[in-house]
Amino acid sequence: MEIVKKQMTLHHTVSVIGGFMAGYTIINHSDILANAQTGNLIKLVLSAFRGDLMSIGYIVLLFFTYAAACVFYTVFRRHTPLSMKIVSLIITALAITATGILSLTGNSYLSVVPIAFAMPVQWNAYKKAGGNSSATIFSSNNVRQAVMLTTTYIMDKDKKAFRNARFYWATLLCFHTGVAAACLLSMVFAAQTVWFCFVPLGISVFAYYRYESAKIRAFADI
Repeated sequence: MEIVKKQMTLHHTVSVIGGFMAGYTIINHSDILANAQTGNLIKLVLSAFRGDLMSIGYIVLLFFTYAAACVFYTVFRRHTPLSMKIVSLIITALAITATGILSLTGNSYLSVVPIAFAMPVQWNAYKKAGGNSSATIFSSNNVRQAVMLTTTYIMDKDKKAFRNARFYWATLLCFHTGVAAACLLSMVFAAQTVWFCFVPLGISVFAYYRYESAKIRAFADI
């Protein structure tokens, strides 16, 4: 039970990173959501109809970056003894640094590319917690699960549904706390706001350490 609680805590702290990156890229980098591809692929079709070749090229670049991250995750997890959770946190640290440096050049488009790589790695590394499938980088499924499980609890008084609903609502709260932080900080620091993502990243590293420590203690007791 202690392991599950710490796993969910880690999931929620990483969700703050996902929300922060989502808010940061939309506000500071041409209304682009680096975390997901749905909106970007819709923009790709719209750009094609408008004949906007620059927009098409950029969105295609983001698509292949996102796809490359999924390939990286699939291949790397097979050949490394490291947990992909810590690998994701390392990649996020590198993405923050790269985005902060690229933002200094004033190129709003290229600045998003490192984040477009880091976020799908995070999504894959933290796709489940406490038996619940949940994305840490966007909200659609979390909203669906939270509402349906809450409805189930109201109808059936199912305690398990209540616990799971609480998990999804907490994930949504943490994600949008990250979004709010990015919004507020961007009012002062603009594109350099990305450096503040090291705060939730540091908290996530600590949560990861506590989660791994709990697993080691549990196996030591067997």
